[in-house]
Amino acid sequence: MPLPVLGRNAERGSGSRGGTLSAPPPSSLSATVNASSRPADPDALLVRQHLSGDAKAFEQLFRRYQTPIFNLVTRMVRGEDAYDLTQDVFLKALRSLKSFRGEAKFSTWLFTIARHTCLNYIRHKAVISEDSIEGQQEEHPGGGTELMDQDMDVARLCETRELQRIVDGVLATMPPEARLLLILRDFEQLSYDEISQVTELSIVNVKSKIHRARLAFKKRFQPYLELLEGGVG
Repeated sequence: MPLPVLGRNAERGSGSRGGTLSAPPPSSLSATVNASSRPADPDALLVRQHLSGDAKAFEQLFRRYQTPIFNLVTRMVRGEDAYDLTQDVFLKALRSLKSFRGEAKFSTWLFTIARHTCLNYIRHKAVISEDSIEGQQEEHPGGGTELMDQDMDVARLCETRELQRIVDGVLATMPPEARLLLILRDFEQLSYDEISQVTELSIVNVKSKIHRARLAFKKRFQPYLELLEGGVG
């Protein structure tokens, strides 16, 4: 089934959720759903309809999630390749749809595919940074495992086009894993549990890495913030 074409004039939102080497989604996301354990995923109905022959069902999923997936991809990759990679995410999802059985929500499963697609692209282009989020530990030692969202919400900085441009520019300088975690949490507003499923990290590890990523981001953003504050009044 051909996908709708993602328009080149598509506008990125500030992070609202809908929602090249290839890697399949983790097998843990393909296990049978226990319908009694949590509310039913409304997207799962569209998946079943597609598998039953409804040609328009997947198109609805595409239109529902093209903006959040494009937001993630373009902040991870930037440039014209983001359009092609977004299409690639949905093509991979379409081809793998039979393996989706609902252990995770469809949106989480789709973000997992987007994560693999972006990181594999970055590795393929050999632009992955030598720095890693672990490298921030010496500079910013962890202060325990129960870390709350009190450091800073990166998305709050995107109040103007200029700020959004600066924020995206700073994000682009960060190691891919740290960038991905900030995008998933602060822009796409995934829960820690969902991020844990997407990244295959423990929830404690997710919280710790997000905490350190925010500190690293704040340090890189500080010179721009001082310039902006200096220009006020």
